[in-house]
Amino acid sequence: MAYERITSPPEVLYHYTQKENLPAILTDGRIRKFQDKECWFCSSVENTLRLMELTVMNEGGWYIGVNGIPKRYPKFQPDEYVTLELTPRYQNGEWVKWNQEMDSRCSAEQKALAEEFSSLKIGYRGDLKFKSEPKAIEISEALQMRTSEAPTMQGFFY
Repeated sequence: MAYERITSPPEVLYHYTQKENLPAILTDGRIRKFQDKECWFCSSVENTLRLMELTVMNEGGWYIGVNGIPKRYPKFQPDEYVTLELTPRYQNGEWVKWNQEMDSRCSAEQKALAEEFSSLKIGYRGDLKFKSEPKAIEISEALQMRTSEAPTMQGFFY
């Protein structure tokens, strides 16, 4: 992994989490890093949904668990997730981008996917405090809105 420092902190961030975590997040007033150096965010709802497609929505896909053991993603239940729209509070800390390093023998497709994955995430070294109560966006609603806004093929055929 190669980290790159982000010099100007973002004004608004999006963070997905399971709904069961929401009460603790609201009580704490912060997103806590979880057995890592950073906590991770996205710059938009669309980026958040794409990151979720590459991770928790990837049913049966492999990932490395917090204990270092390979695991598979379970069946995705959109009603169990929420995205929080957050305004970070000023605090000392380091903003970072994580650039996924890939072996030179990887395919161009794998390298492009790793680059996309890295571009979706914004990291904060430490626990991120946020201003006021965040706006909660239901993942099932965000997915539905995304589908209804998707362009159709109508008009492309002659």
